[in-house]
Amino acid sequence: MKKKSDLSTLEHMFRTISDDRKLEFLFDALKRNQSLRNQFTVLYQDTETILPETPLHFPEKLIADTAHKMKNQLESLDFDDMNWREYIPRHNGYIEDYEAHENFADDHLEEIFIGWEKEILDKINNGQVLRAVCKCLGMYDACVVAEIPGSDDIFEDLTATLLEKHQEILNESIEAIGQIVRSETQAMAAVEVVLVHYFANYREIMGFLQCFEPLLVCLTETGNIAEKVAKMAEATGVDESWVPLLALKIASFDEDPLIWREKAEEYMGLSPDVARQLLDHYWTEDPECFIVVGTKLFREQPAQWFDYFSELLYPKFDETFYKEVLYYNTLRRHDTDLYNELRKYLSDGEKEKFAEEIIFNEAFKVAVFAIEKRYPDILKMARKELLHTWHFTEMITPILNIYPVEVFELIRIKCDDELRTHRKRSGYERIAEWLKLALQIQSPEVNAMPLINQYYNRKPALPALKEEMRRAGVSQPIN
Repeated sequence: MKKKSDLSTLEHMFRTISDDRKLEFLFDALKRNQSLRNQFTVLYQDTETILPETPLHFPEKLIADTAHKMKNQLESLDFDDMNWREYIPRHNGYIEDYEAHENFADDHLEEIFIGWEKEILDKINNGQVLRAVCKCLGMYDACVVAEIPGSDDIFEDLTATLLEKHQEILNESIEAIGQIVRSETQAMAAVEVVLVHYFANYREIMGFLQCFEPLLVCLTETGNIAEKVAKMAEATGVDESWVPLLALKIASFDEDPLIWREKAEEYMGLSPDVARQLLDHYWTEDPECFIVVGTKLFREQPAQWFDYFSELLYPKFDETFYKEVLYYNTLRRHDTDLYNELRKYLSDGEKEKFAEEIIFNEAFKVAVFAIEKRYPDILKMARKELLHTWHFTEMITPILNIYPVEVFELIRIKCDDELRTHRKRSGYERIAEWLKLALQIQSPEVNAMPLINQYYNRKPALPALKEEMRRAGVSQPIN
C-alpha cells in the first residue's frame, strides 16, 4: 500500500504536468498493459450490467451457477474411498495414516480452490469487479451446503474448513480490487449484490456479514457510495454492530468529525481494528484519551496489544504505561536488551517479582540474575538443576570466576553424569564444551588439566570423545 506522502507527491506531479503529457503517458500505459486496457474499457462503459449481451438479473444467475458448479466439484470428492494412486506425498519418510489422509483431503480441496482463485483474480484484473464478487458469493453458498463423504473422519468441521479457504481467496480478491481502477457505479453494484444476497439468504446470520465486511469496506471509498451503502444496509436490515468497520468507514465521510469518533468509541469493544483506528486518532488528537483507553485495552488483552504499544510508547509520553508494556514485552520475548531498558524503571522489589515470573526459560533467568549481579542465586539454581537442565553452560558461565571451586565441582559432576547417561556424539560435544569452560577458571585452587586428562585417556578408550575434545581445544592430555 502506498504511503500518504508517496501519494501526495504523485498527486502534485500529476497536477503540475500538462494535459498532453498526461494523455501521452496514460495512453502508452494502456497500450502496454492488457489488464489496464480491460479496466479502462469497463470503466468507460461505467458498469458491467449495461453490456448489451448481459441478461437481466445476471448477478443472481451467476451466483447460483457458481454455487452449483463448485458444490458439484466439492461433492465429487470421496474421502471414504481415496484413490491413493493420485496421492503425491508432501515429503519423504514415514507419516501416520491419519496425517496422510489429512494431506490427501487437503490437497484435493486446495486444487479446487486454487482454480476458483485464479478465475476470480482474472476477472478483477480485467476490471470485472461485479462478476468477481458474484463468484465469491457463489463460492460462499457452496461452502455452506457442500457435503463430502468421509470428511467427518478427517476434519473437525468441514464447513468451517471450506469457509476458511474461501476467506483466504476473498482476502486476495479484496487486495486485488484495491489495486485496480473502478467506478462508483461498479463499486455500488458490487455492494448492492452483497447486501441483496444477505437479505435474501442470510438475514440475521452474523457470519455472512463478518465474512464480507472487509469487501464492503474496500468498496465504500467515496462519500456518495457511503451514503448509498448506509441506506441499503438499513433497508436490508443489517445490524450495524455486526459490521463495525463498515459503520466506521461510512462515518468517516461525515462532515462532522465527531460522528466518526463517537462511532469508533461505540464499537471499539467489538473490533480490534476499530479500536486501533480510534487509538491512532487519540495518539495525534487526544493523548490523554490514548493513555486511558490504551491502558484499559492493554490490561484486558496484553497479548493482542503489546506490539502496537511497544512501537509507539516512550518514557516521556507516559512512563507508567511505557513501563507496563515494556515489562510484559520483556517477559514475553525473554530479551536481555529489553530487560536492560526495563530495569531502569524497576524497584528492587519489582526486579525480584520479575525474576520470579520467568518460569520456562532458565537461560533468560540466569541472564537476568547476571545483570543484577545475583551470583548466589545463579549458583543455587545451578546446583538445584544440575542433573536436569539443558542450559548448564549458560548457568555456570557468569559465575566461573565468582565461585571457581564450586563451579569446577559442578562441571566434574555434570561431565560424569553426561558420560553415564548420554553416551552419544552429542553428549561428547557437551562434555568437551564444559571441559573448555573449566580451563577458563582462573583460580590457584582449580586445575582443570587432570580432569581433562582423565577423560581423554579414559579406559576403555572413547575415540569419539577424544575427537570432540580436540575440536574444542582441550586435547593436551597429561600422561
